[in-house]
Amino acid sequence: MRWSQVTECGPVRRRNEDWLCACPGLGLFAVADGMGGHLAGDVASRMALEELEKYIRTHAGRGYAARDLLALGIQQANAAVYRSALENASRRGMGTTLAACLVEGYRLTVANVGDSRVLLLRGEKIQKLTNDHSLVQELLDGGVITEQDAFHHPGRNVLTKALGLAPRVEPDIFTYQLVAGDRLLICTDGLSGFVREQRIGQLMAAAEPHAAVRALLAEALRAGSNDNITMILMVMD
Repeated sequence: MRWSQVTECGPVRRRNEDWLCACPGLGLFAVADGMGGHLAGDVASRMALEELEKYIRTHAGRGYAARDLLALGIQQANAAVYRSALENASRRGMGTTLAACLVEGYRLTVANVGDSRVLLLRGEKIQKLTNDHSLVQELLDGGVITEQDAFHHPGRNVLTKALGLAPRVEPDIFTYQLVAGDRLLICTDGLSGFVREQRIGQLMAAAEPHAAVRALLAEALRAGSNDNITMILMVMD
C-alpha cells in the first residue's frame, strides 16, 4: 500500500482545527475536524485521534475484531474529549468529527462520526463509504433538497452528531473488501464541501498518491474552500 497526506489551514481560517493520524504499521488512518472555534476545536481533533491511536496500539493483536477496536477506541476518544471539556471552561462545548480506516490486508473497516468522509475509487467509479451526520444529509435523504442544493445550503455546516459532546457517541461502522488498484480517500469537509465527488474521483486517479493529494488541495482552494482542508489518500497495490 502507498499513501500520502496533507493538511492545510486554508486562506480564511487563522488556525488549523483539523488533525490527521497515519499509522501504517497499525493499518490505522484517520482525520478529524475540530469544532468550537475559540472553544478549542483544534484540541478536540488532536485529542480524539491521539486517544484512538493509543487504544488501537494497546489492544491490537489481542483477538479483537477490527470493528470492535474502532468502536471501543472511538468511545475512549469521545470520553477523553468530553471529560476535558467538562474540566476546562475554555474548552466547554468543543467537539470533533472523525473518520477512520483500519486496513488489514484487503479488508477495510471504516468508522465515522460527523461529516468527514471516506471515499473509494475503483476503476473510474467513486463511491462514498460513509454517511454524513449532518442536517444537509437528512434533507437529502428525505428528498427535501438535491445534491446541487446541498453545496449551497446555508445549514451545510450543521452536524447532527459529533464526538465529545455527550458521554457516549455511536459511530457508524462498515466493513468492505478491497481489491488491488483501489484508492481510498479520507477527508474533511474543507475538500468534500467544495469539490464534487466526480471531480474528486478524477483527481484521485493521479499515478502517485502525493501528486493526487496536491491536486485535490489545489482544486479545493480554486473552488473557494474557506475551511481547513485535510486528507489521506491510500492506494492498494
